[in-house]
Amino acid sequence: MARVDLSVQAVTPTGMWPTLTAAITAGHMFPNTERGMLIFVRNAHTAPVTVTIPSTFSRDGLALAARVVTVPNGTDRLIGPVFGENHNQIAGADIGKTYIDYSLITAISVAVLRV
Repeated sequence: MARVDLSVQAVTPTGMWPTLTAAITAGHMFPNTERGMLIFVRNAHTAPVTVTIPSTFSRDGLALAARVVTVPNGTDRLIGPVFGENHNQIAGADIGKTYIDYSLITAISVAVLRV
């Protein structure tokens, strides 16, 4: 199974509730062309999930570490802001997209928000 694109959802002044997508083993990706990008994760599992946003940024031979966030069981988390210059793929078919990986996928759902 290949990594799947998530649609970016705009947060509106009148409010909104994100449309959640089930986590998948291959992980997700989204086009990250703006500032103000957040990842919403809902963990309805009985165990914590680790969400990893790999980094592609380096300067003077020093690589920025991936962003790793633990979402406790039965909770929601907003992760971000997630900056494209730190996390977007810089080569290949997925250039300009940020990856999201999960340590488990059962009862995990996600949305990408733009504020």
